[in-house]
Amino acid sequence: MDARVNSRIPIDVKEKANKELAAHGLSISSFIRMTLTSVANDGLPKYWGIPNAETMSSIDEAINDMKDSHLKSANSYDDLEKLLNE
Repeated sequence: MDARVNSRIPIDVKEKANKELAAHGLSISSFIRMTLTSVANDGLPKYWGIPNAETMSSIDEAINDMKDSHLKSANSYDDLEKLLNE
């Protein structure tokens, strides 16, 4: 017996995904079936935890900011509050 899987997503996401999958001869149901079968048999894909370019850029920016000796820092909540109110 097969099990049913339900999920709610924004309509625009469904429409875009449906269009992209259809261009490759797939339905949303067949893609979900393939994906879940792959996860069940092989676990999550190795690339699952790799951040996208925007996230990597944000991480790099934060690291660069932390290295900047000109940045002000706070050692307590009161110090932080004073910095934010300047």
